[in-house]
Amino acid sequence: MSATAVEKPAVRVAVQHDNACVFLSDGAPTTWGAMVGALAHCDAVFIGETHDDAYGHALEAQLVGELITAWHGGALSIEMLERDEQKAADQWRAGEIDSLALAQQTKSESWAGKNSWVEWYQPVLDAAKLNGGVVIAANAPRKYVRMVSKDGMKSLPPVNSEERALFDAPCAQHPEYREDLRTVMVEMRQEEGQPTPIVSDEDLDRFLASQLIWDATMARSVAKAREKFHVVHMAGCFHIDRSGATVAEFKALRPNDTVATMSLVSSNTCEFDFEKDRKRATFVVYTQSQHVSDGADLGHE
Repeated sequence: MSATAVEKPAVRVAVQHDNACVFLSDGAPTTWGAMVGALAHCDAVFIGETHDDAYGHALEAQLVGELITAWHGGALSIEMLERDEQKAADQWRAGEIDSLALAQQTKSESWAGKNSWVEWYQPVLDAAKLNGGVVIAANAPRKYVRMVSKDGMKSLPPVNSEERALFDAPCAQHPEYREDLRTVMVEMRQEEGQPTPIVSDEDLDRFLASQLIWDATMARSVAKAREKFHVVHMAGCFHIDRSGATVAEFKALRPNDTVATMSLVSSNTCEFDFEKDRKRATFVVYTQSQHVSDGADLGHE
């Protein structure tokens, strides 16, 4: 594909943002326009998604396009691409490869389910590109996360290794995140058929360390992009909501930046759930999806 060729944007799910229900963190209703206006005044915006919610992805594309436009450029940073895939992302943005080649080269065609890239993620990238934004491949390659999950932080390449440019270690403590992960692990084991699962501290700490490699790497990717751009970052909701360590790591790196979070909740109702969603994020958006996911959206191994 030539550098001057214009690729037709991917087809997105037909969703009007007027159908979404938008709330402040305390449950007070607000509007999509008011939310976008507030987010546009931030240095960095973090979107927590439900990976298998098509309606949520359509709203992401809408929001990313509006923010990049309001910022007169900017950066879209995403969990779904890893740092060693930045070259492919740059080639796609320059028109040197098309979206099919991007998905194939990064093995992302079915990142969140069969054909999910072209249906759910490519429209978000298109929204950034068409409005003058750059794309940041923010995440750590999976092999380093697997190393930590199996053998702990000591298994990572040494600090002076060239590989260290592909991931980062956490720079903050995350006690609440740790306990939230314990709850997730218990739920996962219950789903596997263990009626009263017990999560040992050793198992929990290995799981925590692997998640924090993702969080720390994404946070530093956003922080680096912030040296030039306003940034909107999208990741699974567990990394963003409440105690989400991606946001906490970013704030530790850039404490003076203005930061806001937005959580996309798969819900077919417009009645705010105070027990589940109060203080989930700066803005909580019920996507009006007919599919409601029960699981936490962690990183993909």
